[in-house]
Amino acid sequence: KKGEVRIKECKQMIQALHNAGIGVIMDVVYNHTYTSDSWLQRTVPNYYYRMNNDGTFSNGSGCSNDTASEHLMFRKYMIDSVTYWASEYHIDGFRFDLMGLHDQETINEIRAALNKIDPTIITYGEGWTGGSSTLPSSQAALKAKISKMPGFGAFSDDIRDGLKGNVFDEEDTGFVSGKSGLESTVKSGVLGATDSWAGAPTQTINYVSCHDNNTLWDRFTNSCPDATDEEKATMTKLASSVVFTSQGVPFFLGGEEMCRTKPLANGKLDSNSYKSPDSTNSIKWDTLSSSLVSGVSNYYKGLIEFRKAHPSLRLTTTEDVNNNIKFSEDVGDNVVAYEVSGKPNGEKADSIFVAYNANKEDVQVKLPKSDKWQVCVNGEKAGTDVIETINGDTVTVKAQSTMVLVLGDTNGTPEDTSKVTSSDNDNSNGVNTSDTSTPIGWFAFVGIALLAIAGIVFVTVKKKANR
Repeated sequence: KKGEVRIKECKQMIQALHNAGIGVIMDVVYNHTYTSDSWLQRTVPNYYYRMNNDGTFSNGSGCSNDTASEHLMFRKYMIDSVTYWASEYHIDGFRFDLMGLHDQETINEIRAALNKIDPTIITYGEGWTGGSSTLPSSQAALKAKISKMPGFGAFSDDIRDGLKGNVFDEEDTGFVSGKSGLESTVKSGVLGATDSWAGAPTQTINYVSCHDNNTLWDRFTNSCPDATDEEKATMTKLASSVVFTSQGVPFFLGGEEMCRTKPLANGKLDSNSYKSPDSTNSIKWDTLSSSLVSGVSNYYKGLIEFRKAHPSLRLTTTEDVNNNIKFSEDVGDNVVAYEVSGKPNGEKADSIFVAYNANKEDVQVKLPKSDKWQVCVNGEKAGTDVIETINGDTVTVKAQSTMVLVLGDTNGTPEDTSKVTSSDNDNSNGVNTSDTSTPIGWFAFVGIALLAIAGIVFVTVKKKANR
Protein backbone atom coordinates (compact mmCIF):
# COMPACT_ATOMS: atom_id res chain seq x y z
CA LYS A 1 0.00 0.00 0.00
CA LYS A 2 2.97 2.32 0.42
CA GLY A 3 4.54 2.80 -2.99
CA GLU A 4 7.28 5.02 -1.65
CA VAL A 5 8.60 2.10 0.39
CA ARG A 6 8.97 -0.02 -2.73
CA ILE A 7 10.71 2.84 -4.53
CA LYS A 8 13.17 3.31 -1.69
CA GLU A 9 13.84 -0.42 -1.40
CA CYS A 10 14.42 -0.71 -5.13
CA LYS A 11 16.96 2.11 -5.05
CA GLN A 12 18.66 0.58 -2.02
CA MET A 13 18.85 -2.77 -3.80
CA ILE A 14 20.48 -1.21 -6.86
CA GLN A 15 22.91 0.71 -4.68
CA ALA A 16 23.84 -2.44 -2.76
CA LEU A 17 24.44 -4.33 -5.99
CA HIS A 18 26.64 -1.51 -7.26
CA ASN A 19 28.59 -1.54 -4.01
CA ALA A 20 29.18 -5.26 -4.58
CA GLY A 21 30.51 -4.60 -8.09
CA ILE A 22 27.38 -5.90 -9.83
CA GLY A 23 25.58 -4.00 -12.57
CA VAL A 24 21.81 -3.98 -13.01
CA ILE A 25 20.16 -4.47 -16.37
CA MET A 26 16.41 -3.99 -16.68
CA ASP A 27 14.28 -6.10 -18.98
CA VAL A 28 11.90 -3.59 -20.56
CA VAL A 29 8.74 -4.80 -22.30
CA TYR A 30 7.37 -1.94 -24.36
CA ASN A 31 6.05 -3.97 -27.28
CA HIS A 32 2.59 -4.78 -25.86
CA THR A 33 0.32 -4.19 -22.87
CA TYR A 34 -1.33 -6.70 -20.58
CA THR A 35 -4.74 -5.82 -21.91
CA SER A 36 -5.95 -3.97 -24.99
CA ASP A 37 -8.34 -2.09 -22.73
CA SER A 38 -5.45 -0.10 -21.29
CA TRP A 39 -5.33 3.50 -20.15
CA LEU A 40 -3.41 4.27 -23.32
CA GLN A 41 -6.27 2.93 -25.41
CA ARG A 42 -8.85 4.75 -23.29
CA THR A 43 -6.93 8.02 -23.56
CA VAL A 44 -6.55 8.09 -27.36
CA PRO A 45 -8.27 5.07 -28.94
CA ASN A 46 -6.19 3.21 -31.55
CA TYR A 47 -3.29 5.74 -31.40
CA TYR A 48 -0.83 3.97 -29.11
CA TYR A 49 -1.30 0.64 -30.87
CA ARG A 50 -0.77 -0.71 -34.35
CA MET A 51 -4.06 -1.60 -35.97
CA ASN A 52 -4.88 -3.91 -38.85
CA ASN A 53 -6.99 -2.65 -41.73
CA ASP A 54 -10.04 -4.42 -40.29
CA GLY A 55 -9.74 -2.52 -37.01
CA THR A 56 -8.19 -5.36 -35.00
CA PHE A 57 -4.92 -5.10 -33.12
CA SER A 58 -1.66 -6.10 -34.78
CA ASN A 59 -0.30 -9.11 -32.90
CA GLY A 60 3.40 -9.48 -33.67
CA SER A 61 4.04 -9.88 -29.95
CA GLY A 62 1.85 -12.95 -29.62
CA CYS A 63 0.18 -11.20 -26.69
CA SER A 64 -2.93 -9.83 -28.47
CA ASN A 65 -1.68 -6.31 -29.19
CA ASP A 66 1.37 -4.38 -30.42
CA THR A 67 2.24 -0.87 -29.33
CA ALA A 68 3.24 1.68 -31.99
CA SER A 69 6.73 2.94 -31.22
CA GLU A 70 6.73 4.89 -34.49
CA HIS A 71 3.96 7.15 -33.20
CA LEU A 72 5.39 10.30 -31.70
CA MET A 73 3.82 10.15 -28.24
CA PHE A 74 4.52 6.47 -27.67
CA ARG A 75 8.10 7.04 -28.79
CA LYS A 76 8.29 9.88 -26.28
CA TYR A 77 6.91 7.60 -23.60
CA MET A 78 9.64 5.04 -24.26
CA ILE A 79 12.42 7.62 -24.26
CA ASP A 80 11.15 9.43 -21.17
CA SER A 81 10.71 6.29 -19.10
CA VAL A 82 14.05 4.73 -20.07
CA THR A 83 15.95 7.93 -19.30
CA TYR A 84 14.08 8.25 -16.00
CA TRP A 85 15.13 4.75 -14.96
CA ALA A 86 18.71 5.57 -15.95
CA SER A 87 18.95 8.94 -14.21
CA GLU A 88 16.76 8.36 -11.15
CA TYR A 89 17.47 4.68 -10.42
CA HIS A 90 20.95 4.45 -11.98
CA ILE A 91 20.07 1.41 -14.06
CA ASP A 92 23.17 0.25 -15.95
CA GLY A 93 21.53 -1.23 -19.02
CA PHE A 94 18.32 -2.14 -20.78
CA ARG A 95 17.33 -5.36 -22.51
CA PHE A 96 14.48 -4.75 -24.96
CA ASP A 97 11.94 -7.53 -25.22
CA LEU A 98 11.00 -8.33 -28.84
CA MET A 99 13.02 -5.36 -30.02
CA GLY A 100 12.13 -6.27 -33.60
CA LEU A 101 8.64 -4.87 -32.97
CA HIS A 102 10.07 -1.38 -32.43
CA ASP A 103 11.19 0.92 -35.21
CA GLN A 104 14.83 1.80 -35.80
CA GLU A 105 14.30 5.52 -35.38
CA THR A 106 12.94 5.09 -31.87
CA ILE A 107 15.77 2.75 -30.92
CA ASN A 108 18.35 5.27 -32.16
CA GLU A 109 16.66 8.12 -30.30
CA ILE A 110 16.72 6.06 -27.10
CA ARG A 111 20.44 5.48 -27.55
CA ALA A 112 21.06 9.17 -28.19
CA ALA A 113 19.11 10.14 -25.07
CA LEU A 114 20.99 7.64 -22.90
CA ASN A 115 24.34 8.81 -24.26
CA LYS A 116 23.61 12.23 -22.76
CA ILE A 117 23.21 10.60 -19.35
CA ASP A 118 25.94 7.96 -19.52
CA PRO A 119 27.29 6.63 -22.83
CA THR A 120 28.38 3.38 -21.17
CA ILE A 121 24.82 2.29 -20.41
CA ILE A 122 24.30 -1.08 -22.08
CA THR A 123 21.48 -1.48 -24.62
CA TYR A 124 20.54 -4.66 -26.47
CA GLY A 125 17.51 -6.73 -27.26
CA GLU A 126 15.76 -9.56 -29.03
CA GLY A 127 16.19 -8.77 -32.70
CA TRP A 128 13.06 -10.62 -33.73
CA THR A 129 9.28 -10.61 -33.30
CA GLY A 130 6.78 -13.07 -31.92
CA GLY A 131 4.70 -13.03 -35.11
CA SER A 132 3.82 -10.90 -38.14
CA SER A 133 3.57 -7.15 -37.58
CA THR A 134 2.12 -4.23 -39.52
CA LEU A 135 5.45 -2.39 -39.09
CA PRO A 136 7.40 -2.71 -42.37
CA SER A 137 10.49 -4.87 -41.92
CA SER A 138 12.61 -2.13 -43.51
CA GLN A 139 11.82 0.05 -40.48
CA ALA A 140 11.94 -2.65 -37.81
CA ALA A 141 14.77 -2.97 -35.27
CA LEU A 142 15.56 -6.51 -36.38
CA LYS A 143 18.82 -8.35 -35.84
CA ALA A 144 19.54 -8.11 -39.56
CA LYS A 145 19.33 -4.31 -39.30
CA ILE A 146 21.43 -3.91 -36.15
CA SER A 147 24.27 -2.17 -38.00
CA LYS A 148 21.86 0.74 -38.50
CA MET A 149 21.50 1.08 -34.72
CA PRO A 150 24.93 2.05 -33.32
CA GLY A 151 25.31 1.33 -29.63
CA PHE A 152 22.68 -1.42 -29.61
CA GLY A 153 23.32 -5.15 -29.62
CA ALA A 154 21.18 -8.17 -30.46
CA PHE A 155 21.03 -11.74 -29.23
CA SER A 156 22.63 -14.22 -31.61
CA ASP A 157 20.14 -17.04 -32.09
CA ASP A 158 22.59 -18.34 -34.70
CA ILE A 159 25.29 -19.39 -32.26
CA ARG A 160 22.65 -20.43 -29.72
CA ASP A 161 20.96 -22.88 -32.08
CA GLY A 162 24.22 -23.86 -33.74
CA LEU A 163 25.69 -25.04 -30.46
CA LYS A 164 22.73 -26.81 -28.85
CA GLY A 165 20.06 -27.20 -31.55
CA ASN A 166 16.94 -25.32 -32.59
CA VAL A 167 15.01 -23.97 -29.59
CA PHE A 168 11.69 -24.90 -31.19
CA ASP A 169 12.64 -28.58 -31.29
CA GLU A 170 13.70 -29.82 -27.86
CA GLU A 171 15.10 -33.02 -29.32
CA ASP A 172 17.29 -31.30 -31.88
CA THR A 173 21.05 -31.41 -31.33
CA GLY A 174 23.80 -28.95 -32.18
CA PHE A 175 27.56 -28.77 -32.64
CA VAL A 176 28.38 -29.71 -29.03
CA SER A 177 25.76 -32.46 -28.80
CA GLY A 178 26.47 -34.48 -31.90
CA LYS A 179 25.10 -32.83 -35.03
CA SER A 180 27.52 -32.59 -37.94
CA GLY A 181 27.90 -29.87 -40.55
CA LEU A 182 27.77 -26.85 -38.24
CA GLU A 183 31.37 -25.72 -38.55
CA SER A 184 30.43 -22.63 -40.59
CA THR A 185 27.87 -21.57 -37.97
CA VAL A 186 30.47 -21.87 -35.21
CA LYS A 187 33.01 -19.92 -37.27
CA SER A 188 30.50 -17.11 -37.77
CA GLY A 189 29.98 -17.09 -34.01
CA VAL A 190 33.72 -16.85 -33.43
CA LEU A 191 33.74 -13.76 -35.66
CA GLY A 192 30.96 -12.16 -33.65
CA ALA A 193 28.63 -12.41 -36.67
CA THR A 194 30.64 -9.67 -38.37
CA ASP A 195 30.59 -11.85 -41.49
CA SER A 196 26.80 -11.71 -41.61
CA TRP A 197 24.56 -9.32 -39.67
CA ALA A 198 26.58 -7.44 -37.04
CA GLY A 199 28.09 -4.04 -37.78
CA ALA A 200 30.74 -4.69 -35.12
CA PRO A 201 31.52 -7.65 -32.87
CA THR A 202 30.28 -5.70 -29.86
CA GLN A 203 26.78 -5.74 -31.34
CA THR A 204 26.58 -9.51 -30.95
CA ILE A 205 25.28 -11.09 -27.74
CA ASN A 206 26.57 -14.69 -27.70
CA TYR A 207 24.71 -17.23 -25.58
CA VAL A 208 23.38 -20.78 -25.38
CA SER A 209 20.69 -20.34 -22.74
CA CYS A 210 18.59 -17.63 -21.09
CA HIS A 211 15.35 -17.49 -19.08
CA ASP A 212 13.31 -18.54 -22.12
CA ASN A 213 13.08 -22.21 -23.14
CA ASN A 214 14.95 -25.03 -21.40
CA THR A 215 18.07 -24.49 -19.34
CA LEU A 216 21.18 -25.77 -21.08
CA TRP A 217 21.31 -28.81 -18.81
CA ASP A 218 17.65 -29.64 -19.43
CA ARG A 219 18.16 -29.18 -23.15
CA PHE A 220 20.84 -31.87 -23.12
CA THR A 221 18.55 -34.09 -21.05
CA ASN A 222 15.88 -33.80 -23.75
CA SER A 223 18.07 -33.95 -26.86
CA CYS A 224 20.55 -36.54 -25.59
CA PRO A 225 18.37 -38.77 -23.37
CA ASP A 226 21.05 -41.43 -23.00
CA ALA A 227 23.75 -39.00 -21.89
CA THR A 228 25.15 -39.40 -18.39
CA ASP A 229 25.57 -36.42 -16.07
CA GLU A 230 29.29 -36.51 -16.82
CA GLU A 231 28.58 -36.32 -20.56
CA LYS A 232 26.16 -33.43 -20.08
CA ALA A 233 28.80 -31.62 -18.03
CA THR A 234 31.27 -32.16 -20.85
CA MET A 235 28.86 -30.69 -23.41
CA THR A 236 28.16 -27.75 -21.09
CA LYS A 237 31.88 -26.99 -20.86
CA LEU A 238 32.31 -27.21 -24.62
CA ALA A 239 29.35 -24.91 -25.29
CA SER A 240 30.48 -22.32 -22.76
CA SER A 241 34.05 -22.40 -24.04
CA VAL A 242 32.83 -21.44 -27.52
CA VAL A 243 30.81 -18.53 -26.11
CA PHE A 244 33.70 -17.22 -24.02
CA THR A 245 36.34 -17.50 -26.75
CA SER A 246 34.22 -15.88 -29.47
CA GLN A 247 34.16 -12.23 -30.43
CA GLY A 248 31.11 -10.38 -29.13
CA VAL A 249 29.53 -10.04 -25.71
CA PRO A 250 29.12 -13.27 -23.71
CA PHE A 251 25.85 -13.87 -21.87
CA PHE A 252 24.61 -16.82 -19.85
CA LEU A 253 21.67 -17.79 -17.71
CA GLY A 254 22.20 -17.48 -13.98
CA GLY A 255 22.86 -21.01 -12.77
CA GLU A 256 23.96 -22.32 -16.17
CA GLU A 257 27.42 -22.61 -14.65
CA MET A 258 25.87 -24.80 -11.92
CA CYS A 259 24.10 -27.23 -14.26
CA ARG A 260 20.82 -25.55 -13.44
CA THR A 261 17.65 -27.51 -14.07
CA LYS A 262 13.96 -26.56 -13.84
CA PRO A 263 12.08 -29.64 -12.63
CA LEU A 264 8.31 -29.77 -12.24
CA ALA A 265 6.46 -31.73 -9.57
CA ASN A 266 5.32 -34.23 -12.21
CA GLY A 267 8.91 -35.07 -13.09
CA LYS A 268 8.96 -33.15 -16.35
CA LEU A 269 11.28 -30.25 -17.18
CA ASP A 270 9.86 -26.73 -17.46
CA SER A 271 10.72 -24.81 -20.63
CA ASN A 272 8.39 -21.89 -19.87
CA SER A 273 8.69 -21.27 -16.15
CA TYR A 274 7.32 -17.73 -15.88
CA LYS A 275 4.51 -18.84 -13.58
CA SER A 276 6.19 -21.82 -11.91
CA PRO A 277 7.06 -21.92 -8.20
CA ASP A 278 10.41 -21.43 -6.53
CA SER A 279 10.87 -25.18 -6.41
CA THR A 280 11.26 -24.99 -10.19
CA ASN A 281 12.90 -21.61 -10.71
CA SER A 282 15.25 -21.26 -7.77
CA ILE A 283 18.98 -21.75 -8.12
CA LYS A 284 19.95 -24.78 -6.05
CA TRP A 285 23.11 -23.53 -4.36
CA ASP A 286 23.60 -26.76 -2.48
CA THR A 287 24.40 -28.53 -5.75
CA LEU A 288 27.83 -26.90 -5.56
CA SER A 289 28.71 -29.57 -3.03
CA SER A 290 28.80 -31.99 -5.97
CA SER A 291 32.26 -32.33 -7.46
CA LEU A 292 30.70 -32.50 -10.94
CA VAL A 293 28.77 -29.25 -10.50
CA SER A 294 31.60 -27.41 -8.77
CA GLY A 295 33.89 -28.55 -11.57
CA VAL A 296 31.63 -26.97 -14.18
CA SER A 297 31.30 -23.80 -12.08
CA ASN A 298 35.07 -23.50 -11.72
CA TYR A 299 35.45 -24.04 -15.45
CA TYR A 300 33.19 -21.04 -16.12
CA LYS A 301 35.21 -18.98 -13.66
CA GLY A 302 38.39 -19.95 -15.48
CA LEU A 303 36.96 -19.05 -18.88
CA ILE A 304 35.91 -15.64 -17.55
CA GLU A 305 39.37 -15.12 -16.07
CA PHE A 306 41.07 -16.02 -19.33
CA ARG A 307 38.78 -13.82 -21.42
CA LYS A 308 39.28 -10.83 -19.16
CA ALA A 309 43.06 -11.25 -19.34
CA HIS A 310 43.14 -11.27 -23.15
CA PRO A 311 41.73 -8.25 -24.98
CA SER A 312 42.22 -9.95 -28.35
CA LEU A 313 39.11 -11.97 -27.47
CA ARG A 314 37.21 -8.70 -27.07
CA LEU A 315 37.83 -6.87 -30.32
CA THR A 316 35.64 -3.84 -30.99
CA THR A 317 35.79 -3.42 -34.76
CA THR A 318 35.11 -5.63 -37.76
CA GLU A 319 38.41 -4.49 -39.23
CA ASP A 320 40.33 -5.90 -36.25
CA VAL A 321 38.41 -9.16 -36.53
CA ASN A 322 39.19 -9.49 -40.23
CA ASN A 323 42.85 -8.57 -39.84
CA ASN A 324 43.76 -10.70 -36.83
CA ILE A 325 41.72 -13.91 -36.84
CA LYS A 326 42.62 -16.80 -39.13
CA PHE A 327 40.89 -20.18 -39.22
CA SER A 328 42.82 -23.40 -39.66
CA GLU A 329 42.10 -25.45 -42.76
CA ASP A 330 41.75 -29.20 -43.14
CA VAL A 331 41.09 -29.86 -39.46
CA GLY A 332 38.42 -32.47 -40.14
CA ASP A 333 34.70 -32.72 -39.53
CA ASN A 334 33.18 -31.28 -36.35
CA VAL A 335 36.36 -29.37 -35.56
CA VAL A 336 36.93 -25.62 -35.65
CA ALA A 337 40.31 -24.05 -34.94
CA TYR A 338 41.59 -20.51 -35.25
CA GLU A 339 44.45 -18.23 -34.30
CA VAL A 340 44.23 -14.62 -33.18
CA SER A 341 47.57 -12.88 -33.58
CA GLY A 342 49.05 -9.45 -34.14
CA LYS A 343 48.42 -8.26 -30.58
CA PRO A 344 45.20 -6.37 -31.40
CA ASN A 345 43.31 -4.27 -28.86
CA GLY A 346 46.30 -4.10 -26.51
CA GLU A 347 46.84 -7.86 -26.33
CA LYS A 348 50.05 -8.92 -24.55
CA ALA A 349 50.29 -12.48 -25.85
CA ASP A 350 51.99 -13.07 -29.19
CA SER A 351 49.36 -15.56 -30.31
CA ILE A 352 46.28 -17.37 -29.01
CA PHE A 353 45.22 -20.61 -30.67
CA VAL A 354 41.75 -22.06 -30.01
CA ALA A 355 40.49 -25.48 -31.12
CA TYR A 356 37.00 -26.94 -30.58
CA ASN A 357 36.58 -30.69 -31.05
CA ALA A 358 32.92 -31.80 -31.04
CA ASN A 359 33.75 -35.39 -32.02
CA LYS A 360 33.54 -38.25 -29.57
CA GLU A 361 37.12 -39.13 -30.41
CA ASP A 362 40.38 -37.24 -29.84
CA VAL A 363 41.77 -35.37 -32.84
CA GLN A 364 45.19 -34.10 -33.86
CA VAL A 365 45.23 -30.43 -34.81
CA LYS A 366 48.15 -28.67 -36.46
CA LEU A 367 49.36 -25.53 -34.68
CA PRO A 368 50.23 -22.34 -36.61
CA LYS A 369 53.92 -23.02 -36.09
CA SER A 370 56.31 -25.15 -34.11
CA ASP A 371 57.01 -23.41 -30.83
CA LYS A 372 56.56 -23.58 -27.06
CA TRP A 373 52.78 -23.41 -26.67
CA GLN A 374 51.28 -22.96 -23.22
CA VAL A 375 47.92 -24.64 -22.60
CA CYS A 376 45.56 -22.53 -20.47
CA VAL A 377 42.25 -24.22 -21.30
CA ASN A 378 41.45 -27.86 -21.95
CA GLY A 379 38.43 -30.07 -21.33
CA GLU A 380 38.97 -30.15 -17.58
CA LYS A 381 40.45 -26.82 -16.55
CA ALA A 382 40.38 -23.18 -17.62
CA GLY A 383 42.15 -20.04 -16.48
CA THR A 384 45.35 -18.09 -16.96
CA ASP A 385 47.65 -20.60 -15.26
CA VAL A 386 49.64 -22.84 -17.57
CA ILE A 387 48.27 -26.41 -17.44
CA GLU A 388 50.98 -27.92 -19.64
CA THR A 389 53.40 -26.93 -22.38
CA ILE A 390 53.28 -28.31 -25.91
CA ASN A 391 56.57 -28.24 -27.78
CA GLY A 392 56.02 -28.66 -31.49
CA ASP A 393 53.47 -27.96 -34.18
CA THR A 394 50.62 -30.35 -33.34
CA VAL A 395 48.32 -30.83 -30.39
CA THR A 396 45.88 -33.55 -29.35
CA VAL A 397 42.45 -32.12 -28.57
CA LYS A 398 40.44 -34.49 -26.44
CA ALA A 399 36.95 -35.61 -27.46
CA GLN A 400 34.17 -33.01 -27.00
CA SER A 401 36.50 -30.40 -25.60
CA THR A 402 38.21 -27.11 -26.26
CA MET A 403 41.90 -26.38 -26.07
CA VAL A 404 43.35 -22.88 -25.84
CA LEU A 405 47.09 -22.42 -26.24
CA VAL A 406 49.11 -19.24 -25.84
CA LEU A 407 52.47 -18.00 -27.09
CA GLY A 408 53.91 -15.40 -24.75
CA ASP A 409 52.09 -13.75 -21.86
CA THR A 410 49.30 -15.97 -20.55
CA ASN A 411 48.14 -13.64 -17.79
CA GLY A 412 47.73 -10.44 -19.77
CA THR A 413 47.28 -7.32 -17.72
CA PRO A 414 44.52 -6.26 -15.33
CA GLU A 415 41.69 -4.65 -17.22
CA ASP A 416 41.12 -0.92 -17.16
CA THR A 417 38.56 -0.23 -14.47
CA SER A 418 37.24 2.83 -16.29
CA LYS A 419 34.11 2.43 -18.34
CA VAL A 420 34.74 1.89 -22.03
CA THR A 421 32.43 3.44 -24.59
CA SER A 422 31.43 2.12 -27.98
CA SER A 423 28.93 4.82 -28.78
CA ASP A 424 28.17 6.25 -32.18
CA ASN A 425 30.82 8.92 -31.85
CA ASP A 426 33.68 6.43 -32.12
CA ASN A 427 34.75 3.81 -34.63
CA SER A 428 32.55 1.04 -33.29
CA ASN A 429 28.89 0.21 -33.71
CA GLY A 430 28.83 -1.92 -30.60
CA VAL A 431 26.90 -2.28 -27.41
CA ASN A 432 28.17 0.37 -25.04
CA THR A 433 30.30 -1.93 -22.98
CA SER A 434 33.00 -3.14 -25.38
CA ASP A 435 32.89 -6.29 -23.26
CA THR A 436 35.42 -5.02 -20.73
CA SER A 437 35.31 -4.74 -16.98
CA THR A 438 33.57 -1.74 -15.47
CA PRO A 439 33.18 -0.56 -11.89
CA ILE A 440 29.69 -2.00 -11.87
CA GLY A 441 30.74 -5.41 -13.03
CA TRP A 442 31.36 -7.28 -16.24
CA PHE A 443 28.48 -7.82 -18.68
CA ALA A 444 27.74 -11.45 -17.91
CA PHE A 445 26.11 -10.37 -14.63
CA VAL A 446 24.77 -13.93 -14.49
CA GLY A 447 21.27 -12.70 -15.10
CA ILE A 448 21.13 -10.00 -12.42
CA ALA A 449 18.25 -7.86 -13.68
CA LEU A 450 14.94 -6.32 -12.86
CA LEU A 451 12.54 -8.45 -14.81
CA ALA A 452 9.92 -5.87 -15.78
CA ILE A 453 8.73 -2.34 -15.43
CA ALA A 454 6.66 -3.38 -12.45
CA GLY A 455 4.61 -0.26 -11.82
CA ILE A 456 3.44 0.59 -15.32
CA VAL A 457 1.40 -0.91 -18.07
CA PHE A 458 4.19 -2.72 -19.86
CA VAL A 459 4.35 -5.63 -17.48
CA THR A 460 2.95 -8.86 -18.83
CA VAL A 461 2.04 -12.11 -17.23
CA LYS A 462 1.46 -13.59 -20.63
CA LYS A 463 4.25 -15.47 -22.26
CA LYS A 464 5.19 -15.38 -25.90
CA ALA A 465 7.35 -17.81 -27.80
CA ASN A 466 11.02 -16.96 -27.88
CA ARG A 467 12.26 -16.71 -31.45
